[in-house]
Amino acid sequence: MGKYRWVDGELAGRTWLMGDTFTVADGYLFTTASWAKYVNLDLLGFAHLQAWQARVAARPAVQAALKSEGLVK
Repeated sequence: MGKYRWVDGELAGRTWLMGDTFTVADGYLFTTASWAKYVNLDLLGFAHLQAWQARVAARPAVQAALKSEGLVK
């Protein structure tokens, strides 16, 4: 949980992990953060991380990838 706490702090005041531009780091973090629910990690207390995940999930390319993998309808 310590790493997610750190990431949550880093996301404060930023749109994306590295600043104003979506990077491969955002894609990788989105994937690993999405695994949290499968290993019983509760990320609900991390407001910046939650908002960031919603921004990533709303991206058209992410929606298309999730649909092609059968992860969303």
